[in-house]
Amino acid sequence: MKTRAIRLYGVDDIRLEEFELPEIADGEILVKVVSDSICMSTWKTVKQGAKHKRVPDDVHENPVIIGHEFAGDIIQVGKKWQDRFQPGQKFAQQPAIPGQMESPGYSCQWCGGDTEYCIFPNDIIEAGCLWTYDGDAYFASSVAEPVSCCIGGYHTNYHTKPGGYEHVMGTKEGGNILILGGCGPMGLGAISYGLTFENKPKRSW
Repeated sequence: MKTRAIRLYGVDDIRLEEFELPEIADGEILVKVVSDSICMSTWKTVKQGAKHKRVPDDVHENPVIIGHEFAGDIIQVGKKWQDRFQPGQKFAQQPAIPGQMESPGYSCQWCGGDTEYCIFPNDIIEAGCLWTYDGDAYFASSVAEPVSCCIGGYHTNYHTKPGGYEHVMGTKEGGNILILGGCGPMGLGAISYGLTFENKPKRSW
C-alpha cells in the first residue's frame, strides 16, 4: 500500500514523501491515521535529528515517520491479533512504550502520526500501547498525551515534600495563614491578618 508521510532524515530535514509500505507480518496491524496533534517534542526531534535519544543513528539512511499523538481506524490485522482487534475499529495509542526508548513518531520507519497509513509493530502491541477507542472524535484521543501532561503538572505543583507528590492540606506546622473576606455570624465582612512578624502585632477588623 502506498502512503504519504512526513519523514525525518536529520537536523531540520523533514520531507513529505510518497512511498510503499511493506505487507504486514502476523504480529502487526495496519491503520489509517485520522488525527495527529502537534507536540513540542516533535519540534525538538526535528531540531536534534539523530542526536535525539529516541531517534536511530542511521536515520539519514532509514528515515522515520514523525508525529506521536495520533488516532484513526484499523484497516488490517495480522493473524496474531485477530482475536483482539478487527478492521473498522477506531484505535488510540500510547506514545511512550514502557521498558524501551523506541517509540512511534521517533524511531519507526513505518509507524508515526504524520502519515496517511502506518504499521504498528508487534512490540508496541504486546506492550499494551495500542487499544480500541470508542469516542466520538478522533482528536480527543490524539490529545490524550498533552492532557495527561497537564494533569501530571498539576500533581507536581501541589506537593510540599521534595521528591514526592503527596498533596498535604492545611497550614504548615509553625507557619501562618491569611484569611481574606472571612464572614462573621452576622454576615459582616471582615479581613483577618493572621500573619505574625517580629514587632508587628496581630490585627483584625
